[in-house]
Amino acid sequence: MGIRTKMTEDALKIDSTDQYVLNERAARADRLVEKWSRVPEIGSGLKNMTEKRAQTLAILLENQVKHLSKLSETQYSNAFATTPENMIRLVRLAYPNSIRDKLFTEFAMETAKDSIKYIKPVYTAKGSAISRYMGDSTPFDTSHVTYEDSEDLFPTEMARATMGGADPITASFTANEFATGAYIPGYAQFFAADGTCIAIENRSGTFTVGSAYTVTIIYAGNGVYTIEGADRALVTKAIGRYNSEVDLLGTHLGEVELVMTDYQFKIRPTTLGVSWTTLSELLLDSTVGVSTEDTLMDAAGQEIKKALDFRAVKIAYSAAQTNGYAKLEFDAEAGAGTDDSYIATAQTITQIIERIGDVQYNDIKRGGVSRIVGGPGAVTYLRLVNGFTTKGAQPRIGGYQVGELLGVPVFKVPSDVIPDNELLCVWKNENNEADVSIAFGTLVPFFSTGSLQRKNFYKEAGLASFGDWQILNNKYFGIIKINNIRGVVV
Repeated sequence: MGIRTKMTEDALKIDSTDQYVLNERAARADRLVEKWSRVPEIGSGLKNMTEKRAQTLAILLENQVKHLSKLSETQYSNAFATTPENMIRLVRLAYPNSIRDKLFTEFAMETAKDSIKYIKPVYTAKGSAISRYMGDSTPFDTSHVTYEDSEDLFPTEMARATMGGADPITASFTANEFATGAYIPGYAQFFAADGTCIAIENRSGTFTVGSAYTVTIIYAGNGVYTIEGADRALVTKAIGRYNSEVDLLGTHLGEVELVMTDYQFKIRPTTLGVSWTTLSELLLDSTVGVSTEDTLMDAAGQEIKKALDFRAVKIAYSAAQTNGYAKLEFDAEAGAGTDDSYIATAQTITQIIERIGDVQYNDIKRGGVSRIVGGPGAVTYLRLVNGFTTKGAQPRIGGYQVGELLGVPVFKVPSDVIPDNELLCVWKNENNEADVSIAFGTLVPFFSTGSLQRKNFYKEAGLASFGDWQILNNKYFGIIKINNIRGVVV
């Protein structure tokens, strides 16, 4: 098989079974969206959501119905003295208004042993046959994700030399890619250990050497160079060009494989207890003219939303504190070493926010800030920035969105979730729903034990949401600490 054929067939590959699994799940979700969009009230606005959010909600509604179908009429009528329709309304109310899916990924589980599928391109292991890398070790193994690596030689005809000797030092282009006499002179480059280029070979066979170095390079023929001079020991790496046309079997072809990884969810309950008095039922029904049932359902929905959001943000904040990135600090004091006013100083916080993305990018070659969630003092401080708007603002209940900063959604949570003067910056890959910081899997959105009547005229019930969470990439977090915010004492 020739190299061109091998490049066409094997350079990028994904298992057909994996592709079928992904397509089949999406098709099932689309059918459920169509089904629930036709249900009065419940389906209202479903098609106006994003495709991902509508699919998630439709699967959750379907799971809730499956749970209710297994209960007797007495069981579900005792739960808040309510009906299955109101339980469905609760799911419809709580989940679309949660900030959890906006910050991370909400994955609707179809079975108790479901998993989220994460496709990533990795280098295909080629052993010692390939030397096209600039790092200290070969990147050609399945532990290296290609977009997290800065290697750029694997698809080219440039490969490393074998370094040897002491006086003179030799750079030999005779092994691996060059073994068949495929070396092409005129393209060699010589580097120091830190990646600084010391010399470049010209097409004419001469060499251009950096002004800070004293080296003399001589091409001895047959792919071998000798390096002399006072700074010869600084040359630790060299790359040169080989002729890939003589590699008829594609032995030295750099390959990338698309690998599907399963992150298994193990469902556990998130539980809440709810109680109310018989007197409150009588007052609401007879004097205020408000349905007790509707009021309780709305209150329960807000409570579930708050619990899910706070738990999610706390998990994210813990992951951010342990991902190896130091907190970036910003001084909000007026001037902060300059003559700027307090408001003028606030405008520069966008630089430190962008710096969070730079730290991620330098480490994993992608990242940024696509969501911000923070303590009350820090988020209120962002209102001083000229690019802040109230677009997307939600009711101030639990964790909620306050607006956007230069197009980035901003959310506020209490100081016992994130400290008053700190911001948690989150990156979410909009092109891949599985390439996120945390995925939350939900099987049964709402489970009720049914109400119990006590002799003191109290009623109580237990509520639970069954699901799990998985930290997929803690590198997608960054923390900003804002010091000297006026009116905020930490």
